[in-house]
Amino acid sequence: MQRNRFVATMMLTVALACGHRIALAQVGQVPMAPAGGLINGAVAGLANANSNGPGWLYYGINAADRGLGYNGSYMTLGGYIPYSEDDLGGLWAADLRGHLSVNGGFFSNVGAVRKQFLGGTLLGIGVYWDYDGDANQYPAYGQLGTEWGQFGHAYNQVGVSGEWLTDYGNLRSNGYIPVGTTAYTVGAPGSPFVGNNVLCNYGLDAALSGADLEVGVYVPGLSDWAGMISVGGYALGNSRYDWASGPEAGTDVVPWFGGVYTRLDMTFLENWDFSLQYNNDSYFDSTGFARLTYRMGGSRRRNVPDQMEQPMMRNEHIVRAHQTPITAINPETGRAWKIFHVDDTAAAFGSGSADSPFRTLAEGQAAATNPYDVVFVHAGASSPSSPYQSNWQFQADNQILVGEGSTLQLATANCGYEQYFGGGGSRPVLTSDGTAIELRDGAVVDHFAIVGAPVGIAANPSLTGVANVNDVQISGGNQAGQVGVLVSGVAGGTVNLSNMVVTDAGRGLWVDGGSPTVNFQGTIAQNGSTAESVLVQGVTSGTVNVNHTLTELDTQVVRNTVILPLDYGVFDTDSITAAAIDVSSNTDLTFNLGWTEITTPAQRGVSVQGNAGSQISFQSLKVIEAAGPAFITQSNDANSVVSIAGSSSLASLSSVLPAFQSNDDASLAIELVSLESGVTTGGATPAVLLEGGSGGVFTIRDRFVVQDTNPSPPPATLPTPGTAADVINTTSGPVTVNLPP
Repeated sequence: MQRNRFVATMMLTVALACGHRIALAQVGQVPMAPAGGLINGAVAGLANANSNGPGWLYYGINAADRGLGYNGSYMTLGGYIPYSEDDLGGLWAADLRGHLSVNGGFFSNVGAVRKQFLGGTLLGIGVYWDYDGDANQYPAYGQLGTEWGQFGHAYNQVGVSGEWLTDYGNLRSNGYIPVGTTAYTVGAPGSPFVGNNVLCNYGLDAALSGADLEVGVYVPGLSDWAGMISVGGYALGNSRYDWASGPEAGTDVVPWFGGVYTRLDMTFLENWDFSLQYNNDSYFDSTGFARLTYRMGGSRRRNVPDQMEQPMMRNEHIVRAHQTPITAINPETGRAWKIFHVDDTAAAFGSGSADSPFRTLAEGQAAATNPYDVVFVHAGASSPSSPYQSNWQFQADNQILVGEGSTLQLATANCGYEQYFGGGGSRPVLTSDGTAIELRDGAVVDHFAIVGAPVGIAANPSLTGVANVNDVQISGGNQAGQVGVLVSGVAGGTVNLSNMVVTDAGRGLWVDGGSPTVNFQGTIAQNGSTAESVLVQGVTSGTVNVNHTLTELDTQVVRNTVILPLDYGVFDTDSITAAAIDVSSNTDLTFNLGWTEITTPAQRGVSVQGNAGSQISFQSLKVIEAAGPAFITQSNDANSVVSIAGSSSLASLSSVLPAFQSNDDASLAIELVSLESGVTTGGATPAVLLEGGSGGVFTIRDRFVVQDTNPSPPPATLPTPGTAADVINTTSGPVTVNLPP
């Protein structure tokens, strides 16, 4: 549209110029025609003014897709009108300019100019009032998220100009001082929140103060056209206003910056002036314009006396820095994302906006009642001594609960994925007298610490879709009945837990009944717990993966890169429960457990029992110095498979119980790097006991050790290589046993 307007304006100007020439020609061709009549009189007066007049009026076109601090071309109608001479020989004139931009905006310059000859040179000074109402330079129609429109404003400015003109060249300088309100902002750099919205772009519209200085010299090769090359520099900025928030809070909205420019001025024909200027600076980068001006009475640039009636060279637009604010739009709803802020250091009775956060999580929960609402919890006091009280329940599907410092990226329909929730300091800390966070369909939870809660994160039968939890740290004191993550009775729903750290939470991960899909990635670390690190029981047709697959948090509305800690895995030390890992009484379960290290359990390391039609596998399982069997599998049906693979090893200190014990009908696929048993070689208790109807393979690849009954020297008990005599295999499957040579 701007380009069409520019072309139309150029055509109109050429038409006017051509019409003017035709009028002159006609006047010359019919000298004998009567001079009377209104039209003939007007044409004759226009011809006389153009040929012999002082050249007070001019009109022109400024073609600039991007000028210095403005967009679009504009058309100018101007007048430079001398009106008096003072006692010192100075000539006073009014410099009047009106402009209409291709955007439909009007702006003007009104100045009082005094010029005086000094020898063969001309000295001029002017004072101007500039008005710039060209507020429609930044088209926003049809763009998503532009609820503020173009965010353009009208500005006023005082200007001071000076020039010294000689036969060899010119020296010019201008100063620009915007007055009144000179800046408007929405949001801030690095602080994209405004009210309950979040921005793709913060908003800025600011008139810039500044000054420029140039030196121009006539070019001998262009003397026929009064050609002059000018070079100069400028400095611009707005230090009246500071950013109110974000990492640049307290700094100028537009810090002062400098730039350079060069301009070519020529007079092609008697009435036509042409200028071409190029600017470059660190803020606007490269800008410029091409200007064509028609002056009645001829050009006024060919010599010093003629320039007594030449308007002063200056910026006609008020230079403005601009960025249109754009609200982030949810691609699923087509509406702006709604963000509720919670900060426990905020004043009471907040509205939940960025400027007035809620103080409590309960307030945020009550306000977030619609799908896709986001509750953003700031770090606040953020210490275990004063955590947020949380009994969080999502009030609608597809809601997001996110803590400050998160790397979560929010999907937007108009600016792609953006990371809005970062920040310094520690993550928000939650606690509870019940369940800290209860999941719901489509829920996303990201970047929290949960301390001391009876249940950290829970999913119940109401969950039938997918819920995602990422980067949450759960810690407790291994209290009785305490659970880090509890998935109970979920039928068909999926719980994805990524980048998790669960420490001394009593029972680390408990999947209790239902038919869920649970994917856990991260660390479970328990020391001296009275409950299991992982307990899966009563599940039907479900899948539980613990550090088995690596999947990213990636939904239709958010994504986050999963960064597992270097020491991720299940680490259970000094457990006093029946088994550190317990998979029992499940039907049609698929269970996969990745890297796990169980050290000195008071009873068993791993127990797998009572499962039907289930596929249960362990990858890189390490049990160290168990007081009882390191691994026991029993009462599983013939449709089940129990497997151990990878760099797995089992060790038991018991002299009366096997290190590995099987008594069921499940198929076995056991491959161990090593097995160590506290039983004595040749004793009544074997190191490996295989009973029941199992088939499959049991393999110890590198090291099989039992204890020596005749140590030398006594009384130490020394390890000795185990043999087939230390394995009892009565399976009817049968199970094939492979021992190290």
